[in-house]
Amino acid sequence: MREQGTGRTEILAYHIIQSFKPEEITPEQALAVSEELCDRYLKGNFQYVLAVHSDKDHIHTHIIVNNTNVYNGLSFTYEENQGGRRERAWAKLRAVSDDLCREHNLSVIAEPEKGHSVSHFERDMQKQGKSWKDKLRARIAEVAFYSKNFDDFLDKCPESGIEVSYTPTKKVKLKFRLKDEGQQRFTRADTLGEDYTAERIAEQIEQMQKGRTAIERLAEKKNAEKPVAPPTPVVTPKTEPKPTPTAPTKPTEYGHLITNAVLEKMKERGIAPVPAPKPTADKTDTAKQDYVYKPTSDEEFFNAFGVHLDEVDTPDTTAPTENQAPEVEEVDPWEKFRELGYSDKDIETLESGGIMSFDELHGFMSPNTKHPQDHRKEIADLKEQISDLETLISNIKRKNELAPTHKKYESKSGWFKTQYKKKHNDDIYDYGKAKIYIQEHIDKYKDEDGNAPTLKDLQTKLKDLKDKLKPLVKENAKYEAKTHLAYPYIKKMRHNQMAEQNRRAAERSRQRTQTQQKKKKNYLE
Repeated sequence: MREQGTGRTEILAYHIIQSFKPEEITPEQALAVSEELCDRYLKGNFQYVLAVHSDKDHIHTHIIVNNTNVYNGLSFTYEENQGGRRERAWAKLRAVSDDLCREHNLSVIAEPEKGHSVSHFERDMQKQGKSWKDKLRARIAEVAFYSKNFDDFLDKCPESGIEVSYTPTKKVKLKFRLKDEGQQRFTRADTLGEDYTAERIAEQIEQMQKGRTAIERLAEKKNAEKPVAPPTPVVTPKTEPKPTPTAPTKPTEYGHLITNAVLEKMKERGIAPVPAPKPTADKTDTAKQDYVYKPTSDEEFFNAFGVHLDEVDTPDTTAPTENQAPEVEEVDPWEKFRELGYSDKDIETLESGGIMSFDELHGFMSPNTKHPQDHRKEIADLKEQISDLETLISNIKRKNELAPTHKKYESKSGWFKTQYKKKHNDDIYDYGKAKIYIQEHIDKYKDEDGNAPTLKDLQTKLKDLKDKLKPLVKENAKYEAKTHLAYPYIKKMRHNQMAEQNRRAAERSRQRTQTQQKKKKNYLE
């Protein structure tokens, strides 16, 4: 194939490595995904070889691509690896790989945020505890905590050894320096993080002040004395003496009270005793008649409960039997785990992390089995929606901000319009750019009648999406913690599984060899 090429390049092949998140994919699946990547990107024009490795913590595929096109003899370098950064082969390949991984519900590395990277020097200083930025962050946070507002913050910074340079009219508004500790150059506030700009410091101080005020009001409310109610007079009602009834003696034979034998019979038949009727009195205008109890006969009493008198005369000595549910044998959720040779200490470690059975642990081995707490796909979709909405809101705000400038520009004509455009060219350009972006992306947020949403509607929708994202992120963090906890056990079980498969394959190969040797021996004989 090399001889069929143009011979203008010395590059024989390209080496590509496609890596996957640990414990998210099997070697067989990785091979299938990488093969689909090559077919989709190379489109059958270049030869390639795949090799899946599992010698690291993560599974990865090595791809060797022949540099010569099998059809026209041109090189991969000439056809695919030319142009600017976004047009180079690695950028295109990464885009195809990301799309493919999303289709298979695999993790994709997100683009790092600009302005948040850490240099090698800064990282070395952090390890040695000599980072100016770490010291400034701690000192600034302390000063902000005791400040009443942003102006008070600027006044208190020199008292804490922080030299401040604040110029609102310049592009770099706020800078800090620890002059008393020997820092030579100022550090820009935006390089410390998004929470250390002038606007964010002012917002956080205001929030802390509101929190202090709320706490003070709550304390005052709790400490306020409650009004004491005046004592109410206690009136003791006069009671008339009543005759003390004499408790009836328990009869030894059957009388008009329920005996133990009767209760046992009623219990066997499932009959609940009927409460005795309350005495009723005939009220007249002149006098009240006392209630007179008329006892019923034994036969009438027992018939009322469905019990015959002859059944009571012969007490049943058979012990009552209770309907007991069949005992269910308790299943050990870790039985298979123990059979693999793991101890109770391992089980205790897994249960402390929220993994309560071997089935749940085994679920982490299969990437096709979705864990109930795994919300990675939902989080990725929500973050994409939030990002799109934030960009749209930002463009709407920018367009509204520049609307007066653009309106004034449209009101002019001729030479005056040209001169005005020269003076406000950037603002006019940004206005047009924001307007085009809004027109292209506002349609999916329109209602059923085709009306475009207001800025307030979009901000409300953004807040709802963020509120929906928070519990998912919290729940997914538990899943990530469980995955991290289960990883060593899964890795060991997978290693043992592969070793067992290799042993069986070797045994089958040995048996085939013996069979072939026997056939050959029989043939020669």
